[in-house]
Amino acid sequence: MQLQETGLKSHQRWGLVVGVVAFTLLLLLPLNLPAAQHRLLALLALTFTYWVTEALPLPVTALLAMLLCSVLGILPAKQAFAPLGNPVIFLFLGAFLLAEAVRTHELDRRWVEWLLSRKWIAKTPFRVLAGFGLSAWAISGWMSNTATTATLYPLAWQTFQELRTRLVRPENFGLALMLTCAYSSSIGGIVTPVGTPPNLIGLGFLTEQANVRISFLQWVMAVAPVGVAMLVCLMLIARFMVKENSLSNETALSLTTRRLGNPLTKGERNTLIAFGTAVGLWVLSGLAALLLEQQSLIAALERIAPTVKQVLTFLKELPEAIPALIGAVILFVLPAEEGKPTLSWKDAQRIDWGTILLFAGGLALGDAIFQTGLAKRIGELITELPFAKTQLGLTIWGTTIAVWFTEVVSNTAAANILVPIVLATAKEAQLSPVLPVVGTVIGCSFAFMLPIATPPNAIVYASGLVPIRQMMLKGLILDIISPLVIVSLLWLTSPLLGL
Repeated sequence: MQLQETGLKSHQRWGLVVGVVAFTLLLLLPLNLPAAQHRLLALLALTFTYWVTEALPLPVTALLAMLLCSVLGILPAKQAFAPLGNPVIFLFLGAFLLAEAVRTHELDRRWVEWLLSRKWIAKTPFRVLAGFGLSAWAISGWMSNTATTATLYPLAWQTFQELRTRLVRPENFGLALMLTCAYSSSIGGIVTPVGTPPNLIGLGFLTEQANVRISFLQWVMAVAPVGVAMLVCLMLIARFMVKENSLSNETALSLTTRRLGNPLTKGERNTLIAFGTAVGLWVLSGLAALLLEQQSLIAALERIAPTVKQVLTFLKELPEAIPALIGAVILFVLPAEEGKPTLSWKDAQRIDWGTILLFAGGLALGDAIFQTGLAKRIGELITELPFAKTQLGLTIWGTTIAVWFTEVVSNTAAANILVPIVLATAKEAQLSPVLPVVGTVIGCSFAFMLPIATPPNAIVYASGLVPIRQMMLKGLILDIISPLVIVSLLWLTSPLLGL
């Protein structure tokens, strides 16, 4: 009765029960494992069950995992809660605050309206689709995929209503438009480290467990080709879903002129300054790393400016969290309209604090898996899979499993579950973990088949223009294509990741 009063759904109620039963059974079973590993295995069963069924809010389950790591004696309390102070947590925080300022001052909407007002886009339905796809792809590299889709959805709906009477099969255009907004947001999120939480989860685990640091610029250069290729695949699918029909420029332009005639507000300008500062420092850090490899150039520069090497070294070693936090602080300092700060603390409270807690819980579990030696045992089992002892084989396994697993588990939870396993397997097989981990986290963002798989899918499904059968069919095509695209292009760009 109490469970019903909390509003829990059937699968959530079952999840609560199954999680406790699995936890208890694993604790009671006489497994031939050291005590810490035995208790951790039971905790993992509880945590993963709750994440998959969403029996509790995902961040609450993460907090529970950190709590039980300490209570069960798996990790000391100080170590169990240490991930809350991890620098990647503050990279999350800074990036979320910057994205919130963009959303608050509607810079994202201004960009969309500007792009859709271009005359060459207004000529055909497919070009309108491409405009929305490119907008979602570009914005989601800096904002959450959910926020990006939520921003585009009203514009997409308005566009559909304006053009439906001028199309032979408007239902096909509406379906293609909604799926393009959702899928492009998921694809674009992989392009930058801050685009979606799985990216930062992978980078955090690589830094903590493998002592490997991938810079902002390295990530973009290596992963952007995957994002571009997947966007092209999506556009090819969309192209076959709509027919070419001539549209007058006036019709398309009438959809997008709400903000374009107005100059930038102080809030918009300040947001651009803060955002540009963060991105500029991220790029400079990557360029500094590239310049330091050119010994002859550095020697020549030192004759002109003796401190150039120290400056470049400082920029190279600058943690990614620092530029994000500098940009975030600027938002609170620069005054906008009526002397109010560009971003108020009331605005800041709207950021996704839950994802920050979820990531911290995942780091704690990952640390426990390695500290107790359970990672080694898991790695030994996985290396028995065909080709899993090779870097390419492990990358294929990790990426493929991630793409399908994230259809039923949130992308952040999927990354928290899969990345430690892939990392442990790479260590056991004495392989570089970089390519398998990066492939896995990218795969965790590619949930295309189900409305429940990811919020962008749910948002467009609610429009009534997307039959579930069509989403599953188009999503299945992308789910089949994506592992091939991810693995092949990452293999080609692997030198950019230091491999």
